[in-house]
Parts: sequence; C-alpha cells; structure tokens
Amino acid sequence: MERLFNPKSVAVVGASSQPEKAGNVILRQLIGGSFRVYPVNPNRHDLLGLLCYSTVRDLPEKVDVAILSVTAAATLQAVEECVQAEIPFVISVAGGFSEMGGEGREAERRIAEAVRGSKTRLLGPNTMGVMVPGRRFDTFFLPKERSPRPKDGSISIISQSGSVLVGMYEMAEDHGVGLRACAGVGNKADLNENDFLEHLAHDQGTKCIGMYIESFADGGAFFELAKEVSIRKPMVAVKVGITPSGAKAAASHTGAIATSSDALVSGVFKQAGIQRVADDFELLDAAKALAHIGQIKGDRIAIVGSAGGFGVIATDYVASKSKGFGLRMATISEETKTRLREKVPPFASVDNPVDLTGVVNDQMYHEVIEIVQAEESVDAILLNLLFQPPGMTVGVVDVVERWARKGRKPMVVCCVGGSFPRPILRRLEEKGVPTYGTMRRAVFALRCLYERGQFLRRVKEEGPA
Repeated sequence: MERLFNPKSVAVVGASSQPEKAGNVILRQLIGGSFRVYPVNPNRHDLLGLLCYSTVRDLPEKVDVAILSVTAAATLQAVEECVQAEIPFVISVAGGFSEMGGEGREAERRIAEAVRGSKTRLLGPNTMGVMVPGRRFDTFFLPKERSPRPKDGSISIISQSGSVLVGMYEMAEDHGVGLRACAGVGNKADLNENDFLEHLAHDQGTKCIGMYIESFADGGAFFELAKEVSIRKPMVAVKVGITPSGAKAAASHTGAIATSSDALVSGVFKQAGIQRVADDFELLDAAKALAHIGQIKGDRIAIVGSAGGFGVIATDYVASKSKGFGLRMATISEETKTRLREKVPPFASVDNPVDLTGVVNDQMYHEVIEIVQAEESVDAILLNLLFQPPGMTVGVVDVVERWARKGRKPMVVCCVGGSFPRPILRRLEEKGVPTYGTMRRAVFALRCLYERGQFLRRVKEEGPA
C-alpha cells in the first residue's frame, strides 16, 4: 500500500483540457508533486505542458497509480488495460455503479472481477481517492480554490463518503489542523477499510486514525484488526446507517448494506478500543486531542479562565453524567490556593474553577498554569482563553504552547468568541495545541482522552479484548 500513498509515478486516464472536467482538475493538482505525471487521452498530443499518451500501455514506465477519470461505461475497459499493464493501483472516481442498483451493480461486479487474481488493486469506484498533503499527492477532483487543502499533520482519515471526507479536511484546514492522509474507499469493490486500516497502523506519521463507516466489508476481520491497531494508535469512528432510514440512505449513496445493530456496533467498538462519535465535528475534535495528547491518566479536571460564567458552564459539562461527560472537578489543595493568591488579584477565585477575572494578562496565565500544573490532584487542565481583557496579547500563544509541551498535566484550550481570536487559535492548532470554540467540545475532548487512558490501562491489566 505504500506505493498508493507514496507513488513515484502517476497516470491520469481521461485527462482533459477543459478546466471544469475532473480529468483536468486532478491533472493540475498532481503537477508539481514529487512524482512523475502522465496524462492519458487518445485525442490529445499534450496537456498542460505534458506529453499525452493514447493508453496506459503506451506509457514509458509502469506507473504506481492510475486514476480513472472516465465515465462508468468506459471504466471496465480502462481497468482491463491497467490490469494488462500490471499497474499496481487503480483509482476509479466515476459514480453510477452499485449505489444505483440493477445494471450499476452488475457493472461494478465486472470491474471487480477484472482485477481479481491480478497484480492490480482497485480503489472505488465512486471514490475521491487519496490525498497525502505532505507528499502533494492529491487525486481529489475538487479545485483547491474552492476546497482548500490542509497542511501536513498526524491524523489520517478513512471515509466511505467523499463529501464527509471533504467536509472534515476543509474544517481541518480552516482551523490549522494538519492531516497525514485522507482516503475515500467509495463502493469498496476491491480495496476496503481493512486494507487502509492495516496500512495506517504501520505508518509512522499517523498518530490517530479517524473513520467514517456506512457498512463493513468484513466485520469479523475489522474487529480482529482493530483490536491490534487500537493498542498502538487511537481510533475514532462515525458509524452511520443505524436506523432503517439511515440504512436506506447509505444504500443509495455508496451501495452499502448498513444493517448492523447499533448496540452490536457500539459493543464491538468498545471492546476493540474504538471511540465512537456522532458526526464529523466530534471526529475531528476527538482526533486532534488524541493525536497531540494521547490520553489522560485520570478524570480530575482543573478549569482555569478569566470569566466566571464560562467556568460554571464548563463545570456542569465536566461533572454532570446526564447532560455532561461524567468526569470530576479536581480538588485544589490549600497549599496551591495559597500560592495562587500570591499571583492573582484579591477578588479572583482560587478554587476550581480558577477565575482570573478581567484584569488577567499573559504573565498571570503563565504563573497560574505553572502552579496548577504542580497540583497533584489534577489530571488535566481546561484553559479558557478570552482575548477581550485589555491586558491580553497574542504573546499568550507562546505561554500556552510552552506549557502544553513541557507541562506534566495535559491541557486543552477553549476560546468562545468571534472573528478576532480565530487567527490566534489557528496559531495554537498549528503548534499542536488542541483548541475548541465551545466548552462542550473542549470537555468532550477531555472525555475522549480519559476513555483512551482507561482503555490502555485495561489492556495492560487484562490483555487485549
């Protein structure tokens, strides 16, 4: 699979001169990468400054990946030519197969049969393909000016939906979160989520694996594989199609048969150490915390901020089991309270949540975080940053990054605000500090980190599931 994620040469079958065509968008985005690119179109001599070839059999070398930007009707012949040329990986972006039922399902069966037993593996059909930002390998047919790509990072995402995958990487880009790789499995006529999961398990650059799943190609194999992978790397997953209406929607989307019992899926995920989340927002929120922090060893949370109201909201989310996340508020020792009183104004609160009030400044945050970091009763810190107080500057970014890196206690950041703090929070994300726009999301991330720690302790004490 390394040749699919890190190819030395790529062919675009169905490369086009028309900017609005997928074959043109894909070709433009591949040019400039660290690999050779060959457009294939029998009706063109050259495209975008590159010599064009009539078929993949005419290429000057056996490429690692061929991207098929042709219609569903032309896909079978294109796949057969790639098999004859012994191209290791073929990505078929066309829709119109099993998700359409009837003739589409039969057409998909034929292309799957064409690669079976050969030296060629097929990704798709009906897929966006693969994107690896750090290697500039991008088979997605959406123009970058309309769909900005994320920077290199340590989170990898496997998705059965192209639109969900696009939504997640655009959110990541918007917030400054880097992604290691994105893979859309589409209809899974050949390659499926298990193939990608096994590859990413051994990819040193991937620190957390996120998944959007509509159906399982082989549920038993997935469970066995996930049990091994999750011990080494955190896994977060959205599993949809759990209602009759959802299963019907999934079938018309990727041809998936999404009929697994919701309770069964949740039970399997829990045993395998997969953290199940509700949607793409929760997936990204959990993944960035797990990728950068990994786990917290206990559930005792300290809240530090400069606004009493937000501290109360966060406290309810921490402590409530019915409306929050069932963690515990850390008990601040009298010794720590005495040290805090020396650093904060007399009208500030040194209990948990710690309220620094509107006179807060960068230095006060630094000194208070240092003290709370030393408190033995604290397992993690929720830092509520507000930039409205006049004493606050962008220099607090360096303060937070310093303690996020060197501090003994893991820390997540919440900042509730509008347009002003957005670029500041993006800087924190780019430095590997998980930040969130609401208290609920920040406490949710802490809960995910706690569950990860619990799972790893269970594995250490009892062995794998």
